[in-house]
Amino acid sequence: MSVLPGSNIFSKSTDKGVQLFVVILIVNLIQSFSSLLLNDEPYYWMYSQHLAWGYFDHPPAIAFLIKLGSSLFAGEIGVRLITTMLGSLTFYLIYKIIEEESNEAVNFKLSILLLTSSIFLNLYSFLAIPDTPMLFFAALFFYTYRNYLKEDNVVNAVVLGLVTALLLYSKYHGILIVFFTLLSNFQLFLKRSFYIVFITALLLYLPHINWQIINDYPTLKFQFSGRATAFSIQHVLSYVGEQAAVTGPVVLLLFTILYKPKNQFQKSLKYSVVGVFVFFLISSFKDMVNVHWTAIAWPGMISISYLYIKDLKKHKKVVYGLLVFNLVLVIILRVNLVANFFSIPNFNDKNPEVMASTLQKEAMGLPLVFADTYIEPAYYSFYQQKPAFAVNSVWYKKTQYNFMPWLEKQFQGKKVAYISEGGINKSSRRIEISRGKTYYITTMDNFASFTGANVNVVTEQPLKAAQKAVFKLAFDGKQLTPFQHKELKTSKAFIMLTFINNETNEAFCYKCLLPADTNNASPFEFTFTAPKKPGKYRYVLSVAPQNSFSLGLNSPVYHCTIR
Repeated sequence: MSVLPGSNIFSKSTDKGVQLFVVILIVNLIQSFSSLLLNDEPYYWMYSQHLAWGYFDHPPAIAFLIKLGSSLFAGEIGVRLITTMLGSLTFYLIYKIIEEESNEAVNFKLSILLLTSSIFLNLYSFLAIPDTPMLFFAALFFYTYRNYLKEDNVVNAVVLGLVTALLLYSKYHGILIVFFTLLSNFQLFLKRSFYIVFITALLLYLPHINWQIINDYPTLKFQFSGRATAFSIQHVLSYVGEQAAVTGPVVLLLFTILYKPKNQFQKSLKYSVVGVFVFFLISSFKDMVNVHWTAIAWPGMISISYLYIKDLKKHKKVVYGLLVFNLVLVIILRVNLVANFFSIPNFNDKNPEVMASTLQKEAMGLPLVFADTYIEPAYYSFYQQKPAFAVNSVWYKKTQYNFMPWLEKQFQGKKVAYISEGGINKSSRRIEISRGKTYYITTMDNFASFTGANVNVVTEQPLKAAQKAVFKLAFDGKQLTPFQHKELKTSKAFIMLTFINNETNEAFCYKCLLPADTNNASPFEFTFTAPKKPGKYRYVLSVAPQNSFSLGLNSPVYHCTIR
């Protein structure tokens, strides 16, 4: 892979994989320098300002990568520097896997078209989000796993264990390809060296496991209790349609299914690809599946698709034509991310630089608190280099801002500008951002929020429609400041219990006064009458003063069935 100083990197003697890496790296560096932060990038930049062994919704690798790049360069290029390098190397690794699994010289044209026409590989070759290191370490996992299968020794086992840990530090979805790789090769359990892989990965991952334990497993609670459980055929159809779109018009998943593996490594690739898509298909019967969650399957899918397409006897020209069509779409997308010809919802639709400067001006220097969003406050903090906070309601979800009490404390008792998507009273002012969104700004004196307060259900009882019930609750206010405790007491704060029907989204609210001593965590009883309509519900608990403009989210999301 090395290139001698002064040599032509594009000479015939240079590894074509290296040539591919260099071209992709140059394109990605230009893209990184020219594009404003996109999608969730500012949120993960916010992670990097508060380094930890874990975060509410993701493991910590992306935070450390952004911190490292930002320590070298300012601005967007610093945020993306390391992910751009890793993302470009992902192309190289997949190319090398294709090269080593081919029984003949690589069809460079086909391999390049497969790699460069993938929307996911293009986006996740420069964006500073967890998917980018995840894809890199997924490709590296397969590359090192192949070496391990070829030569079973301690060094290869330790390296595979290291890469496995780094994959899981990038994004939890990495566990899927580890699981399906094991499922494809039970013989691994009979190898002594396999346990070196396992122990190495476990030891390296212990700091994150310890973080989860110390923080009472916030990620597990969010993943397994914070999501709706009602079946919706719309979720299933949406998943199937979106995946057909992103793996087509050349249906790479179909090519992967049709391909017959010729060795154990190829079998593992196929298992991981098909397994990921089946796993999320099953998940779609329970909840909405985001289109990019299957990205973890793409390194294996591109590798297997190449092996299938290269041996096609018919319709190869059609496949090439469709790949070129995909590539044109990718080029349009990448140019648009610089020029902003059109907006893509939740991706480049906020015009963040203008949004941040406009809100700062309209707030007349007041600190900003955002409602029911985690992106805008992070954008504001990045482009204005000033702290911002976010509060959430029962209709939203918890975010990393729920786990930053030191940041919340900075806003307590101050006059703030409250930013929301709808007006909350007559004083709310409408602010339109050019080529962005519309916000409402409301000035609040003596601001108080209680994001750091937690209310947990100690004991619950079976619920019957329209019948009285009693829950035993525990209030935990250890993270609250003396000012917040005083506000709860003087404003006669209450606890609100909100039931939400999983099918209709109809809400039923009940409230009781908060115990007088908010420093005392002793359990207390909450008596209420269950909703009249039987069915499956989720419910949450909120802490709010009597004049509250919003119901916060101060508990896990619980699930129940009312009979």
